[in-house]
Amino acid sequence: MSVTAYHFWSPTCAPCKTIKPAIEDLKEEFPLINWVSIDTHNDTYKYVELYSVTVVPTIVIVSTSDKGEIVSIEKQSGTNIAGYYRIIRNGIRSIQE
Repeated sequence: MSVTAYHFWSPTCAPCKTIKPAIEDLKEEFPLINWVSIDTHNDTYKYVELYSVTVVPTIVIVSTSDKGEIVSIEKQSGTNIAGYYRIIRNGIRSIQE
């Protein structure tokens, strides 16, 4: 079971720059989560399309089973850090059940 956090941002996004320290704190607080940082201007893997990201900053939490099946997907956009904590906890909880 695993949880991956896709952090979507843009170098020209002021809110992205504002919450960057909080995102770094989340990475330290949840080290077992696989963190993937995606510059939306250089998204060669098309994650923006895959997860229907229309604004930045956005974090998408994907929880998968041991077999690689998606258990849950949670998405939060904006600068409300509490919302990011909520979706991270929900993602972790979904693989513990």
